[in-house]
Amino acid sequence: MEPLDFSRLVLGGVLPFESVAFEQGRELEYQINENITLQGNPGQLSQLVSILMDNALSHSEGAGGIAVTLGREREEAVLTVSNPGFIPEEDRTEIFVRFFRRDANRSGTDHYGLGLTIAQTVVTAHQGEIQVDCSGGRVVFTVRLPAGEKKRRKTGKRPRRR
Repeated sequence: MEPLDFSRLVLGGVLPFESVAFEQGRELEYQINENITLQGNPGQLSQLVSILMDNALSHSEGAGGIAVTLGREREEAVLTVSNPGFIPEEDRTEIFVRFFRRDANRSGTDHYGLGLTIAQTVVTAHQGEIQVDCSGGRVVFTVRLPAGEKKRRKTGKRPRRR
């Protein structure tokens, strides 16, 4: 874990998907607030953004674009990625389980049902939370991570007694 500019990392993770969205005829809109910092593993957090973007583009259903926002609420960085579609209520917890696929007809795709499991693992390792919601014909993934450059408590050392 190291201090990092999460705003730059998210922007860097979103931009490569502009061409993919264009090829699919989808708009990609993003609003990323600047200077949101946190303690994190840049490789893992980049993978998280990539998974959420790939998921949004791969599973969009119907008309509409992909929307990404990054902001700060209190002491948290809040990342949302939304796309047109719907996930039934009973599947919303299952999508984070390894190898789960909502649609059995998708078994021929190059998706193996691991992406959201990995995303959840990354978020948990960063002491955050990830959730999914569906409303208004859109699927919204929300990631909340502790923001700022708080110093982590060192472990393995006992406090000195006087």
